[in-house]
Amino acid sequence: MRAKKLDRMRPRPYHIAFGSLVRGTTQMRYVFYSLAALPVGALTFSAGASDLAVPPAQPVPSDWIITLGADARAVPRYMGSNQWVMVPVPYLDRHRPGSPERFHSPRDGTGVALFDNGVLALGPVGSLIWQRRQAASPFLNGLGNVGYTLQVGGFVDYWAVEWLRARVEGLQGFGAANGVTANFAVDAVVPLSPALTLSGGPRARVVTSGAESPYFSITQAQSMASGLPAYNAGGGWQAVGAGTQVKYRFNPTWATYGLIEYDKLVGATAASPIVTGPGGSTSQWTFGVGFTYSFAMSGLPF
Repeated sequence: MRAKKLDRMRPRPYHIAFGSLVRGTTQMRYVFYSLAALPVGALTFSAGASDLAVPPAQPVPSDWIITLGADARAVPRYMGSNQWVMVPVPYLDRHRPGSPERFHSPRDGTGVALFDNGVLALGPVGSLIWQRRQAASPFLNGLGNVGYTLQVGGFVDYWAVEWLRARVEGLQGFGAANGVTANFAVDAVVPLSPALTLSGGPRARVVTSGAESPYFSITQAQSMASGLPAYNAGGGWQAVGAGTQVKYRFNPTWATYGLIEYDKLVGATAASPIVTGPGGSTSQWTFGVGFTYSFAMSGLPF
């Protein structure tokens, strides 16, 4: 996705290994055909046939290297909670054979670069905010449920130098929260060895009132039902923090990674009774570990 990215600089044998998967199958097929042709050639040689050789099959190049995976993350039970819950998070990537694997931060939304010149990349991105159910915690009693929110927008990646990436995501919410969210992240990407990569850096998030209020405001009716004071969260800076990730590639097919992310809720978010009251916390930690599997694939429509 970016030229000369240190996280993505994998030794050439990795890429050769993917190609060998295709070439190995073709070579076995050619040997089989050749052996099958030997008795036929022996029978017809005396009759003067001299053109029975089976031409070798041509290797079919792979269009893409597809990487699928998932991680298990311990995340706050709801935004502002001091309790954790385990959730699965999928991992998906694609790149051309022979090109470096893209860098992924744990905070990146799901997106596709429509433009990428190795320094600047941009394209559409999306994410899903899970529903907040009142029954999930006794500290939410009286506040009601908050449904799913689908966030859709765009991202810009900028590699200031070959080991430092800055990313901005602008997302419009649809569903329970209809406001706008902007995510900011900077990651230093440092290869500790050909197989081991360490990355991390600061994060920040700013939201409009439409994205903030469903999760941190308290109406008069909710105040009477929950016993918490009424509160209007408004918008502004919601969180600042940092994150790190370590990734280890066993071979061209399998890799594993671990992550730690920290958010410090600030501003109107940190002052919400949902955060300051029982069961709440301004410190939001995320821990995760995952695996990925890569394979060659041809004939994709994109």
